[in-house]
Amino acid sequence: SFKLEELVTISSFLNSFVFKMIWDGIVENARGETLELFHSVHGWLMVLYERDCRRRFAPDEHWLRKDLKPNVLFQELDKDKKRAQLLLQYIPHVIPHKNRVLLFWNMVTKEKEKLGLVETSSASPHVTHITIRRSRMLEDGYEQLRQLSQNAMKGVIRVKFVNDLGVDEAGIDQDGVFKEFLEEIIKKVFDPALNLFKTTSGDEKLYPPPTSYIHENYLQLFEFVGKMLGKAVYEGIVVDVPFASFFLSQLLGHHHSVFYSSVDELPSLDSEFYKNLTSIKRYDGDISDLGLTLSYDEDVMGQVGFHSV
Repeated sequence: SFKLEELVTISSFLNSFVFKMIWDGIVENARGETLELFHSVHGWLMVLYERDCRRRFAPDEHWLRKDLKPNVLFQELDKDKKRAQLLLQYIPHVIPHKNRVLLFWNMVTKEKEKLGLVETSSASPHVTHITIRRSRMLEDGYEQLRQLSQNAMKGVIRVKFVNDLGVDEAGIDQDGVFKEFLEEIIKKVFDPALNLFKTTSGDEKLYPPPTSYIHENYLQLFEFVGKMLGKAVYEGIVVDVPFASFFLSQLLGHHHSVFYSSVDELPSLDSEFYKNLTSIKRYDGDISDLGLTLSYDEDVMGQVGFHSV
């Protein structure tokens, strides 16, 4: 219904409107119609922002609030100010990414200090030791780490590699060996050959396939994968895991929103299928003349099945 330049103007207004409602303290005590207005406007804003993330239409730095100084925001968060917390909850995109990263590391550092996970002159953090066979890295890692408590997983984990004969490998872990272990584990679990994740056609982005249930403990494996990714983020270890956007939307809970459209996400799963569907939408003639049927092939463990809807 709108031209792209109109969407730029609309999104700029909505972005400013939501920011002002939060920063001026209106949302903190909002009730009734005021709160409904906020959620309605915020919902519309996020539809436009997520569309811009999928396919860019806004200019550079369009979503940022240049009048929001990073040091002011950091100070407000240190003082547990409600408006700063609401800003991060509803519209974190108004803060430059590099500042959000700094903010995250600041929070991680404070949490580690609070949990006693930082080495000091008077105390040493608890260390979890695990022994890993290189030939069974995934199995050993899964068995020894999946039962760890949340605090133990956040703490120091020392890895000792052994060969198939149980002989220790040379070297002392000063985080480097754990980093190697984590990178190898992540590489293995996201290998499509394992069938826990597969890749989309074209851009080869990762998502869990319907056939992942062939692993008897596939739900526990997914939980383990999540813990490993969380540990990587928590320790600042960069891993290359390109998830498909439709899967990320599910992880972030966007599918619960009344504004969510699975059709908008379809290109990230199958761009060719999306293209064909939209061509039908624009077809000027009688659709029945095309004699269309909806069918698909499904490859399950090398066996291709044909399905018609």
